[in-house]
Amino acid sequence: MVIFMKEINYPIDYDMFTTTEIVKIINFYNLILKADKYSDEVIKKAYQEYRNIINSIALEKRYDALFFKETGVSIYRTVHRNQ
Repeated sequence: MVIFMKEINYPIDYDMFTTTEIVKIINFYNLILKADKYSDEVIKKAYQEYRNIINSIALEKRYDALFFKETGVSIYRTVHRNQ
């Protein structure tokens, strides 16, 4: 049996960030996709690091909308799921 995984095109402006920052952003996106496996504390800590990298509310909202369009998962709703 062969299982095909959908390739995800993460919303990142690669010219705006360093390679290290891009890796951290992608790791954060992967964590959000598997959020049910992580505690709220882990998610919130990762989110703070993500916000420090993005450093723009407008860009954060744009990335959340694009991420939702691509994956069906809202970063905002995932981070704030138990508030």
